[in-house]
Amino acid sequence: MRTAASTRLRQVGIVLVASLSVLGTTGCQVVNPQATTTMYPPSDGVSGSVGDVQLRNIFVAAAAKGDPGRLGGALFNGADRQIAVTLRGASGAETRVDLPANADYYLAQEPKVTFDAVGQRPGALIEMTVTVAGSGASTKLQVPVVDGTLEEYRTLVPGTPTPTGTPTSTPTATTSPSPGQG
Repeated sequence: MRTAASTRLRQVGIVLVASLSVLGTTGCQVVNPQATTTMYPPSDGVSGSVGDVQLRNIFVAAAAKGDPGRLGGALFNGADRQIAVTLRGASGAETRVDLPANADYYLAQEPKVTFDAVGQRPGALIEMTVTVAGSGASTKLQVPVVDGTLEEYRTLVPGTPTPTGTPTSTPTATTSPSPGQG
């Protein structure tokens, strides 16, 4: 026969086990950050900002280390005046982009923003310093080098031939004997 004390002890035990299981399952949030609250570039390139200039999806397309490279991504000028932006790679290669006031500049458009030689192989990162003329504000980015393996970068890699779509030969039909012939 159960006594009131043993019943009460059993109820306390059940409440204790339930409380610990709730704490155990919700404790993951305390230790592990929620993935949806982490900011990251949703592409292969990197993002950053310097002064009034926002940089998005910045990457360099090149076939191999030492080959010419082309800058990809976008620059956004949030100022009411034109801004000159200088992009310099660790190897000393440098290029300048003049951004009109309150405008965006997509690096896939003409004129191309290129480097004579890329100091890293595709798949590696190169350090790039982005400087805004006048203010002297600058930032350093670790920019990925991509090659033409993925179709979306193929046309950006300097020296990559553009496919023409013209066949080099015309296929011809051949006939084989029917079953029972021959």
